Amino acid sequence: MRFHVVDIGKFFKMGWDLASKEHTETGQQIIKKLATEEGLAMIKALVDEQTNGVELETRLGIFKDRTLPFFRTISHPDILSSLILETPLDTICTFLFGPNGRRAINLFKATTSALGTLAWDETAKDEELASIAVTASLAVLEGIVELNQGAQVIAEFTSIVNDLSTTIPEQLLQVGSRSLARVRQRLGVGAAMPLSGDRLPEQKNHRPVFELGGDLPGALSELGPRHDNDHANIFDIKILPTTDEIQSPRLEYLPSSDPTKQHLPGLAGLLDRQFRLLREDTVGQFRDAVQIEFKRLTKHANAQPPPKRQNNGVRNIIYQNVALLRLEFDRKRGLQVVAEFDQPPAMAKKGAKEREEWWRNTKQLQTDAFVCLVSSTGRAIFFSVCDPAPTPPPKNKNGEEHEVRLARYRRASDERPNLFKHADRATLMLNLLEDNSEDITWINGHLGKARKLRQSLVEFPGILVPSFQPTLQAIQKMSRTLDLPFSQFIAPDIQYAGDVEVPAPAYSRRPGFAFNLEALTGGEQLRLTPGKPFDDAKLRERSTLDDAQRLSIINALKSCIALIRGPPGTGKSYTGVAIIKALLQNRNAAKLGPIICVCYTNHALDQLLEHLVKDGVEQLIRLGSRSKSEILQDLNLHHISKEIRPTKTEGHEKYQLYENLDIVPDEIEELMPGLRDPTHWSNVKDYLETYQNSHFEQLFGRGVDEHGFLEVKGKKFNVLNSWLKGAPKRITSTRTVSELLRANLKDMSGLERSALHKYWVQQSTKELNRRFLHVLDSYRHIRDSLKKCHQELDLRCLLRAHVIGVTTTGLARNLDVLRRVRAKVVMIEEAGEVLEAHTLTALLPSVEHAILIGDHEQLRPQINNYEFQHDNPRGAKFSLDISLFERLIHPQSGYPKLPYSSLEVQRRMYPSIAELIRSTLYPKLQDHSSVSTHPEVYGMRKRLSWLDHNEMEDASLSNPAQSFSKTNTWEVEMTAALVSHLVRQGIYRNEDIAVLTPYLGQLQKLKQRLRSSFAIVVGDRDVEDLEAKGLEDDNGEETTATTGSVRKTTLLNALRIATVDNFQGEEAKVIIISLVRSNDERKCGFLKTSNRINVLLSRARNGMFVIGNAHTARRIPMWDQVITILENDGNLGQTLALCCPRHKETQIEVSEPDDFSILSPEGGCDRKCISRLRCGHACINKCHSEPLHDAVRCLERCQRVKKGCDHGCPKRCSLTLSCGHQCPSVCGEICPEVQHCQQCAHKSVKDMMVDYIMGSSYAEIHLDESPCIIPSCGHILTLESMDGHVEMSKYYAMSSDTNVENPIIALKSSSVPFSTSELKNCPLCRKPLRNINRYGRIVRRAWIDEATKKFIVWANTHFVPLASRMEQAEAKLRGLVAEKQTIKSPLPGHAELSPMLERLSLEPIRLTGSRDQQIRVCFKAQKANARYKDISLLRIDIRRFLHEVDEAEQPISRIHVLVQDARKYRGVSTEITDIPSVLQVRNRLLATVLILRCDYAILFNFVTHSGGMALRGNLQDFHLNLALNRKDCENLIQESRSQQQPAQEVEGLLYWARFVALERGRSASLSDVDMTALVDRARDQIQLARNICNAHPGQTAGMLAEVSEAEKMLRDATFYAPVTNSEKAAVYAAMAQSFQGTGHWYYCANGHPFTVGECGMPMETATCPQCGATVGGTHHEPAVGVMRAVDMEAEFERRRR
Repeated sequence: MRFHVVDIGKFFKMGWDLASKEHTETGQQIIKKLATEEGLAMIKALVDEQTNGVELETRLGIFKDRTLPFFRTISHPDILSSLILETPLDTICTFLFGPNGRRAINLFKATTSALGTLAWDETAKDEELASIAVTASLAVLEGIVELNQGAQVIAEFTSIVNDLSTTIPEQLLQVGSRSLARVRQRLGVGAAMPLSGDRLPEQKNHRPVFELGGDLPGALSELGPRHDNDHANIFDIKILPTTDEIQSPRLEYLPSSDPTKQHLPGLAGLLDRQFRLLREDTVGQFRDAVQIEFKRLTKHANAQPPPKRQNNGVRNIIYQNVALLRLEFDRKRGLQVVAEFDQPPAMAKKGAKEREEWWRNTKQLQTDAFVCLVSSTGRAIFFSVCDPAPTPPPKNKNGEEHEVRLARYRRASDERPNLFKHADRATLMLNLLEDNSEDITWINGHLGKARKLRQSLVEFPGILVPSFQPTLQAIQKMSRTLDLPFSQFIAPDIQYAGDVEVPAPAYSRRPGFAFNLEALTGGEQLRLTPGKPFDDAKLRERSTLDDAQRLSIINALKSCIALIRGPPGTGKSYTGVAIIKALLQNRNAAKLGPIICVCYTNHALDQLLEHLVKDGVEQLIRLGSRSKSEILQDLNLHHISKEIRPTKTEGHEKYQLYENLDIVPDEIEELMPGLRDPTHWSNVKDYLETYQNSHFEQLFGRGVDEHGFLEVKGKKFNVLNSWLKGAPKRITSTRTVSELLRANLKDMSGLERSALHKYWVQQSTKELNRRFLHVLDSYRHIRDSLKKCHQELDLRCLLRAHVIGVTTTGLARNLDVLRRVRAKVVMIEEAGEVLEAHTLTALLPSVEHAILIGDHEQLRPQINNYEFQHDNPRGAKFSLDISLFERLIHPQSGYPKLPYSSLEVQRRMYPSIAELIRSTLYPKLQDHSSVSTHPEVYGMRKRLSWLDHNEMEDASLSNPAQSFSKTNTWEVEMTAALVSHLVRQGIYRNEDIAVLTPYLGQLQKLKQRLRSSFAIVVGDRDVEDLEAKGLEDDNGEETTATTGSVRKTTLLNALRIATVDNFQGEEAKVIIISLVRSNDERKCGFLKTSNRINVLLSRARNGMFVIGNAHTARRIPMWDQVITILENDGNLGQTLALCCPRHKETQIEVSEPDDFSILSPEGGCDRKCISRLRCGHACINKCHSEPLHDAVRCLERCQRVKKGCDHGCPKRCSLTLSCGHQCPSVCGEICPEVQHCQQCAHKSVKDMMVDYIMGSSYAEIHLDESPCIIPSCGHILTLESMDGHVEMSKYYAMSSDTNVENPIIALKSSSVPFSTSELKNCPLCRKPLRNINRYGRIVRRAWIDEATKKFIVWANTHFVPLASRMEQAEAKLRGLVAEKQTIKSPLPGHAELSPMLERLSLEPIRLTGSRDQQIRVCFKAQKANARYKDISLLRIDIRRFLHEVDEAEQPISRIHVLVQDARKYRGVSTEITDIPSVLQVRNRLLATVLILRCDYAILFNFVTHSGGMALRGNLQDFHLNLALNRKDCENLIQESRSQQQPAQEVEGLLYWARFVALERGRSASLSDVDMTALVDRARDQIQLARNICNAHPGQTAGMLAEVSEAEKMLRDATFYAPVTNSEKAAVYAAMAQSFQGTGHWYYCANGHPFTVGECGMPMETATCPQCGATVGGTHHEPAVGVMRAVDMEAEFERRRR
């Protein structure tokens, strides 16, 4: 195919013009077009133009006009990062490479020449164009070389790279340095350039020659490979162990940390070491456990394993006598295996319910559990347990295929496996963890119960393959690409001695760039230029950073790889947030892309991202589903990506993939019968027909039935069996199978026939397996392609993010996507706790700036194998638990030492606590001034104490799962007692106190002990660890409390209890430590390392209490230093000093748990409480804190007999107090205690001001003239003052005569509903006045008003969605009418009607009786095609709403019923007939209109569809009588008129007329005369509706148009489905907006609530929609008496949140 030059130029120029607009869909279409045959022909034509004979000027023109647009298009960042364009891009790059690379060589020779001319020729020189051209050309060359390994052996490519390096100026090459370095690395051209663009110092000596000793890996081993998974290249190693590896007796190759003893140098050696050690640490633990089970199965047939075992620290559970029953295929999960095994011995004699409970409580074999099938045949296969519920087929499919799939789904649901259903055997569903064809073939050959195999299932609780597999796979990929940034520092090829200088990030070295630091200075201008001096005086003045934080941030911005060390409490997270904010300020200038923030734990990540959100950082995305933060819920990638719409290209591709996916189960189902029964005759028949046609003709040529039988002369016989058994006895030959394949079947002996048949079965089974595996491969390809489609949407979200938060494991799992976001900055928090392998995976190839923040003196990374730990003498040579952060700060010999910054000011610990780590680890650590003001620990004499004891730790536990851990029962009891004492102070919230211990066993015991008293929350990581070790609690109740049930709380809302390892980064006001270890051997266990001791001692803010054996601990040097400090300060002893909050002079010393209950039973001392309760009675408890005292409930009877009054009596109470003086209060109130007696009271009470009018004190007033009101809070006010405060005149009619004894005449007839005044409380302390009988009516009415307001809010909030759904339902029905209506006939035909409706001519339609009866007829008739499915559900919801807003369901009505019942019970004969006007009717009327509207829409649609056919037949077969419908309308009209609701009255009138119009011409029961009279009356109703609209334009906005349309229906006898007018739609929209808290609510003069949208106020004169009172004018002014309903708006806002 030939193309004109002009065509090619236009083609590629247009392609770039479209791609450069960064329109995602356009870019996708362009690349897919280029990858087609036509597009590749264009590319070939372009390359063919690049000939040596072309003049230089012409060649440059071709490059500029054609080649460069093409290069820029296929190297556009968005296109290169796309997942769904990966395949077409590979196609283009492979085509560009061409046969033996000739096409690429010709293209890039011409490109190199053109680039040289562009760079040096003065006439053609264009620096910007040259820079773009170099970048695009090198990017395309990189893609070609990366994809085609053949380039490495073609010398011309090396020449091209060398020519590029010499032809193009170095400054221009810098812009494409990363691509050029990758090409050099791939081709092996010299030493690859550093990816960051920095060359290493050349004066350093190279490393000496490697000393390769020991047993090397794979083929390098002198003894040969250890097994089939032992390879020299880690990329070839399978993550999970193979069967051969499990059975291998040789030790694995484990490289040491000494690079001179590794078999690979530099970066390759580092990655090799990290992979092998990490894999051994994770995989090795369960590989060895499986090996032990292998030996048991093959050695002793009768050997019975224990149900649970502990091997090398990994817990495993054995299930015996396993059989693989069948294979199943799930559309979502792929191939599955149903397995069966013996029920555990614990199931003996248990019923089904008990078995179900046992499996649930033990948490064994839960979904995603990791298991291994071990067979005596020598096979081990790894599975994960999956949910047995099958995935339902797609809902949007129809037809026979869908019915088949639906039947298959139902069958699978009925046969789903079950652990507890059967008493002797349990079944479960398994998923293969690796797609291994050999394993699948083996499973196919070993299905069924009948096989006598010895097989076990080994479960490994706590091991999750996704926790380590993604990281190992990421390292494998890195070992191929070797694209790790900063490898010159992390894994250099040359030796170093001493410190090195780290350059600035590559992006910051571009000409003219300087960091804008306004984010740190509060907006004041400040610039930092890397490589130039910087005066931080302005930063010091304008920021809140301390000196060390400020220096750390500056150094971090100036270094491409920055290390910040932060001791405990020094603000590492605060510093990290400041750095991120500074970088975001420069995001656009530096083209940073998203900043990736990596944390080790989900909790740490949540904390960091919450800090950023609260500081105003936008465009933040969190990856991973295990976030506990409510703030971050809407920022999760899974949530955000749902809002992204796929492009048409993506949508089409997904559609095609799902179509192909639906076919796979059918293909699998077709193959399954043959796989289940390989010897079946049909398998042989199909095989012979395909591969042995001559034998097929001889056997089956005459045809057979579906059972393999042939009928001859009336007799049937099985063809295959007859041939097998029918060999002549005279034939005794024994030829080979190869000879038999060519022989005649009749001439074979019996032995030959059996041998040949066996061969046929083997070959047919082999063919079935081949086809089966091919289908599975297709399924995996479809699944991977679908995953890429979903990831493409994720990628688009991530590319728009400013900050991406992810855990180390989440990063490895999403590496394919994150590598494409082109992030230049990555920040890793708690880097000292992160394994080096995880840190390496976080350093994406695009990263130019890495910031590592941590503290290597705190916890090291957690590993499983003690043999790899740095502190183990045998493990020092591996040091897997040394993080990259620590290795760079303290490098081993020959590695560079990188500069790092240290934070020095701690803001957490009280100075005496900080001294413990300052004197031992951090000599430069300073205390911020604020820590000296931390309060003392309430209830304790000292804030820092070590309780020394000699109580021995518990002996080894009988539970095998617990035997590895340690416990100390005495310390559990002592800790529980101390926690109880501290909480009883009433000062600390439960999250203020934390209990720490080094051992999971102790953690479990503490948790069990404290559960009965407090809501205990265990950290997420500890929960996982407990379950992994089999220490999960049998009792699932976690939050019971002594004073009643307490709801389950989150981590920060309850007492925290954690292991030391899982509390790093956390803090609490008070820390209690249980050290556990107490033994004669003085073994400290976990707490022998300074890292753990450091974390343990640095968590407390105000106080810390250590419970432990000092003699045991002192053997450790750091503990010895700590104990010495405590001894010198008098903080170590065999007792704890408590402090009574009321009697601080009392000395209390405790040394045993029981001492607390004796000496401080209530958190104070052992004296009796001397304070009175609020009721005046004496407190019967022991001495305790003030908060606990206030919470004491008095059990004495306090009620006194009161003289009855039917109004608020103003006289002074005549009763006497216990002191003998007259009560100071008012008649009818509860008499106060003696402490409020005017004569006996304390001076402070007498001095209390009680009369705000006269300014008189309690001692000054005359109680007979001015008796007092004394609420339960204890404050005192005169009757006049309190009456004025509660505004009695608002609620009661008061006498004008000032001399009258009682000024209250009567209750006001209309106590205004919905009063906006707040609920009255004590004016001094705001406590309620509920116990004051005088104000009972006012207080209770306020409660009723509040409940009614909430009812209004609820009703309105629920009405609007129903109205909206009604509009949608009407629109849908109108659409159905439009689809089926013909042009010629005014009524629709019946050709398209369902079969049900086609029978209507035989079955009379009777739309009579009530509306409910009519609707049932409609629904029944249309049931077959589900026409009314949606609107029927809506009708149910409307009817439910109508019931819920009925007056009988409103709060006031319910109270009325309760009062009536109480009066009847007490024998009160008077009745309450006046229900207050607070009752709401408007929502019921609205709902009544809505149900009428719904029913009319259904009837209209049904009549105009079904009725048309009936009329064509016989009118007598269609009975339509809507009299009761009109009666319903009349009821609505009457009630709306009485309630002054003109809009609803108009609706009733219109629907009355509409029902007449619908019945007109269709009624078989009305004569023409009667119908004419009915129509005339309908016209009268319409005229009345018109008059109402004219009289109330504000409340009936837009309804005149509906009146006209109804009139037209009657006049022209035409039909339409009423459409909601625009004005009414606007009202609904305004109401909906108001309900969302964005509109304004008001009260009319009578107190009825309304919104602006309901009445048009204040743009026009309008009336209240409830009572008709004037509410608004025409000049944005409300009418007199209208006020803002602030309380209603607040309630809407609350519900919206």
